[in-house]
Amino acid sequence: MFRNLAEDITFLLIKNKIVEIEKREIYIYGLEVILLNGGLLITFLIISLLCGEMVNFLAYLIFFLSMRLFSGGYHAETSERCFILSTIMFGASIAVSKLIPLLYISNTGKIIGAVSVIVILVLAPLINENNPLNQTQRRRNRIILCTLLFIDLVFYILSCNYARTIASNELIFIVMDAVLLLTGKLKQGISKMKD
Repeated sequence: MFRNLAEDITFLLIKNKIVEIEKREIYIYGLEVILLNGGLLITFLIISLLCGEMVNFLAYLIFFLSMRLFSGGYHAETSERCFILSTIMFGASIAVSKLIPLLYISNTGKIIGAVSVIVILVLAPLINENNPLNQTQRRRNRIILCTLLFIDLVFYILSCNYARTIASNELIFIVMDAVLLLTGKLKQGISKMKD
């Protein structure tokens, strides 16, 4: 769906001589990414508004997206599968935040959060075969990721002290990032075993 739409838009751009045909694949890829991510953000915003969970949406933007950008991890094979899995994960984050709004107080939540941070520190950035990082990029991503985790920790402590439930949302998204890293690592291990 997203790829087909990106191809159609690119065809129109080429037909109207706005872009060069030699750069067709680059435009298709870029448009597919923009359509997918824009579609996800609009979908998540609508879900958040319908569920009365705008704090969850903001936590997604602040904590998950920034961390995911630099940590890597599992990536779906198609944009449609990515859309479906991302929507399910976002829905799960809302369900958890509604069912356990005070997750940040729970010792279990704190332990799972701490284990997730360790997983992120050990595995990230996880290299994706479709987007390999050189040593400089990997080191840069690691520094940025450690800085983000430190900022998240400070925010978490402040949020807990003021009894803000956004701390629960922050925990949920850190755990989700760690799960995606573990899934990506597992997928890489299975691929290596097949080769």
